[in-house]
Amino acid sequence: MSRLTVTGRGSIKTWECDQWGHLNVQFYQARASDALAVLSFQLGLTPSRQRATGVILLPVTDRILFRRELRAGDILFVRSGVRAIATDGTLDVASRMINRETGIESAAFETRLRLVAPGSGEGLPWPDDMLAAAAARAGDLLEAPPPPQMAVVVPPQQQVDRLLLTYRGSVETWECGPGGIAEPRAHIARFNDAITHLFRAMKIDRGELFASGLGSAALDYAITYRQPLRAGQAVEIRSGVLAVGDKVYHLVHHVVDAATGAVLTTILVAALFFDLAARKSVAIPEAVRREAEGLIASTTAAMPEAR
Repeated sequence: MSRLTVTGRGSIKTWECDQWGHLNVQFYQARASDALAVLSFQLGLTPSRQRATGVILLPVTDRILFRRELRAGDILFVRSGVRAIATDGTLDVASRMINRETGIESAAFETRLRLVAPGSGEGLPWPDDMLAAAAARAGDLLEAPPPPQMAVVVPPQQQVDRLLLTYRGSVETWECGPGGIAEPRAHIARFNDAITHLFRAMKIDRGELFASGLGSAALDYAITYRQPLRAGQAVEIRSGVLAVGDKVYHLVHHVVDAATGAVLTTILVAALFFDLAARKSVAIPEAVRREAEGLIASTTAAMPEAR
């Protein structure tokens, strides 16, 4: 019997899609977060229990692999399962988003969660009933094998201020869940804003790119949540180019507390360009390649151990 249970169902709305005609990455994450809320309910962390105790289930890391694009009108479902419970109190969860019509996996999510105290964000031991429920579900998820390691390792956060400033803004209350902490979608929405400015530094004009019949798409995200983003907090994003291949290029974004300079969140992105008509990947345009490779020098200067 499958260890994965259905934790989400829905359909793609036009307003969730970007100019390339497919589901924007932040809404993939929104659906995955909804699925995790259902799974946490199944483990015993009900909304009433959260309100009574104030405890919150927060992500520590996220890995998102985008397998196939979803477009307006597509119907989907999400299946989730517990992969393992670690000795440090974290819970590893796998979720898979499936196109209901084709049966093809659209995205894979691997999330490490921690139960935290209200206000402080300190990790808490799992209540016995939740631990037992998680342990009963944990094990090999044969239908959701762990993904391979990402091609480029996230470099250490050194001299982040030397990277390009690609976003500056604040965290809004409506973006936050219990405890005034920003949902994972809010992080990715900011990365989505940041990439437009990094594209400008790479001399990419999205209008011209679209007119030439090309679009861009993410392949792989690796996210580390170091400190929560809270309502009212002023934040910046510093971005850089790590590597440029034939088709795939790698970027890094750091969300930084504007007041303290502390790195709050780090995301490593693998992305590519694709033909809007054929919906297939293409080689990176030569002019884009030259500009991107020129930015690698500033990235590696800020992060000497990047590889």
